[in-house]
Amino acid sequence: MPSQFAPTDSLFSRHSKQLEELINKNVDTLLPTLDPAWRDSVVTSQGVGPASAIGRDLKILKLYRGGLTGVIEQGANAANQDFAMFGDTTTVINQKLYLQSATKTWPDALQGPAVNSYRLGIGMRSMLTNLAVTMGEMQAEATPAFIGDIIAPKLKGFAQNLSHTLCNYWYMSQNNGYRLSTVTDKSTITDASGAGTGPWSVTFRPDNYAIDRFYVGQRLDLLDATNTGKRKNGGNASSWSTGATRVNLFVSAVDELKGYVTVTSTQWDFNGNTVSSAVTGVIANGDVVVYANSGSNAQSTGTQSFTGIAGINSWLKFGDGATATADDNYLLGAERDTGNEISVLTHPEFKSFGVSSVGTLTEHKLRQYIRRFHAAKNKYGQTIDCLIASDGVWLSYEAQKIGQYTLERQGKLSNVNNEGSDQGFKFTFEGRTYNGYTSTYIEDGVVYGIKKGGSNWKRYVPPDPKGVQKFSEADSFIPFNFVVPALTGTATTKFPILSGGLMTEAMQMPGMLRMQLVPDQAAGMKLSGVTTDRVWSTS
Repeated sequence: MPSQFAPTDSLFSRHSKQLEELINKNVDTLLPTLDPAWRDSVVTSQGVGPASAIGRDLKILKLYRGGLTGVIEQGANAANQDFAMFGDTTTVINQKLYLQSATKTWPDALQGPAVNSYRLGIGMRSMLTNLAVTMGEMQAEATPAFIGDIIAPKLKGFAQNLSHTLCNYWYMSQNNGYRLSTVTDKSTITDASGAGTGPWSVTFRPDNYAIDRFYVGQRLDLLDATNTGKRKNGGNASSWSTGATRVNLFVSAVDELKGYVTVTSTQWDFNGNTVSSAVTGVIANGDVVVYANSGSNAQSTGTQSFTGIAGINSWLKFGDGATATADDNYLLGAERDTGNEISVLTHPEFKSFGVSSVGTLTEHKLRQYIRRFHAAKNKYGQTIDCLIASDGVWLSYEAQKIGQYTLERQGKLSNVNNEGSDQGFKFTFEGRTYNGYTSTYIEDGVVYGIKKGGSNWKRYVPPDPKGVQKFSEADSFIPFNFVVPALTGTATTKFPILSGGLMTEAMQMPGMLRMQLVPDQAAGMKLSGVTTDRVWSTS
């Protein structure tokens, strides 16, 4: 019988039995790369904190003391008589005799202060993971004729999911509930089926323009902007609830050039309604985007929502809280250990340098800010050696230099690589060099200044339970383990998924990550409201 794809009596039709179809079995996998600032500041330069610093409740305790002790006074402060040099007063009896006295005294030793130690308690954080593998997938993996691998790409994607998540938490803040962004410029909800049965999708632009915080396959939750803390539920699409079953929401596409994210779910039940004006307003501008199951009591505009591994914003505190007891005045904010806390109002040596509404960032302004930090913190030995901002911020900064400073134009191309947005640029003055990083994970319009060198950021990891198994695909800096071997006493990392007490063809691979990031020097710099120069594709 002639092939349906070839004309009758064609060459391919006549020789169809002799032709062998060879399919390229190399499968290209596209996965997110690590943010350069995260990679160099935390991963490459990261130290490891001693396990001995972790207490019985898996709390890290850091002990501090500071201040001057003792009494120091000028020796000539008593009636201009420096008795330490010339002796105490005397009384003359005659030319041959005089009486000595001992009326002058040393300063009272008890008038001087003694140093009081204080502690900072830092809670450990954990992440729970799971990964499904089916018998069908394992059978396909073992079949030579199958195109590409099945299990290996899944494990690689899972490893990248761990890295991507930790990188995001480095920039997200507990002050706004570890949100990834809020929704802006959203599209109407679309129905792929055209029959009101889903899957449902909506496209939006992250308000902070941190487009790389999102990647295909990422699980999300949406929190309502107007009903504080309400999560999108799995029932009526027009309602929000803290107690209803959450919607399984995924990132299905990321258009990095245009700056849009598309999220999709098959679970939204519009009560039989097709997509229309009655339901297109379910997702609104201002709704908060967070990681899945971060919690259902989040405040979209409040101070504390969920818990997470501490990042830059957990440690940079500026003492700008509305009241003395406001979370913004404490290291770790609302997640602090209230029994062992540090307020930057009480201990300004921990305070970070913050400037809002910076506007156009010029070289002179940047010098001003960095100089002010080092002038203020020099006596503590605190320094900044790393500047992080978005490409738009550095591009705007470059534009000022082109207009105000001389570039060589003697028949050569202009060159601002040493202080431009090229990755790894350096800004140097007063004998100090600052490594600049362009981040696509950072919120636009800010510049962070932190200390990277000297293994300032340390990873604290509690000892592993006996029997857990490392994940070879995960990056070396990720303290992740599969837990089934420890729970069952076997060597396998897989455990059957049961249904009604009976086995299914699917298996699960539960895992756990426990760690915390703690800097030796918490103080740094944050510039906000910085002018940005960015463009998006129009199509």
